[in-house]
Amino acid sequence: MDKIHIVIPVFNGWKQTKICLDALRASLYRNLEIMVVDHGSTDETKEALPSQYPEVVHILGEPTLWWTGATNLGIRTAIDRGAKNVMLLNNDCYIEPETIQRLVAHAQENGEAIIAPIQIDYFTKRVLCVTASTCYLLGFPTLILPGRAHHALNKKQLLPTKLIIGGRGVLIPASIFQRLGMFDEAHLPHAGSDNDFYLRCRRQQVLLFIATDATIYVDNTRTTLAANLEQMDLKQFLQTLTDRRSHRNIRDLNTLFKLHYPITGLHHLGVALNLFRYFALYGWKRLRRALISR
Repeated sequence: MDKIHIVIPVFNGWKQTKICLDALRASLYRNLEIMVVDHGSTDETKEALPSQYPEVVHILGEPTLWWTGATNLGIRTAIDRGAKNVMLLNNDCYIEPETIQRLVAHAQENGEAIIAPIQIDYFTKRVLCVTASTCYLLGFPTLILPGRAHHALNKKQLLPTKLIIGGRGVLIPASIFQRLGMFDEAHLPHAGSDNDFYLRCRRQQVLLFIATDATIYVDNTRTTLAANLEQMDLKQFLQTLTDRRSHRNIRDLNTLFKLHYPITGLHHLGVALNLFRYFALYGWKRLRRALISR
């Protein structure tokens, strides 16, 4: 069995990291090298990781790396250590024992393809995402298509997808990074770099698949600052437009649309459509919460 190098960028969140690593210890696929890229944690991660998980390669980075730079640092380290396949795994994502085994089996049959598991909410056990797409023209960098979810589960097949969401257990041949380059940490240091990378791969005819017999559980509580809109006051909501921890921050959103909007010079229209929908959603959720609480 080929060794799978797993790259996990972390910034605090030791509770989630511990669950993630315990899940990897229970994996049926044993030929793993796990690399945690700690880019500035201030909680117990730095001390607890080497003492509780001595088998894990602990890579230290600067807080300025953000998600993209930390992920790239892990990928480069994996390739330097001879990686043929790299799995990207956020620390708030938890595999099942058979997940990696099934992804590897699919990868062995499909050459230079990128393969990801179905994403399931850790708390509700609801399917979050099977396949996904984009529609930049109308302001959608990501369109999640959940309609195939229930009949897709455990069908032991690969579903083609136009987009993969994040670094949630996705298995990527190292040759793709060597041929197409890394995630764009210069222009998209945090939010949006995964979206950009998978779209670049598609343009170079790399196939993207979802393995319907492989699942991963996602704890969304720390994924983005722009979550739980109905609980935000106006000040908190406006912060999501400027804080890099939010996938709605205007700076990175503008960069992403500039790179991928289908009509040159009109990417601001896509950004405006995206933000209009975001403001409308916030207003609706706040109104609904106010009506319910009466």
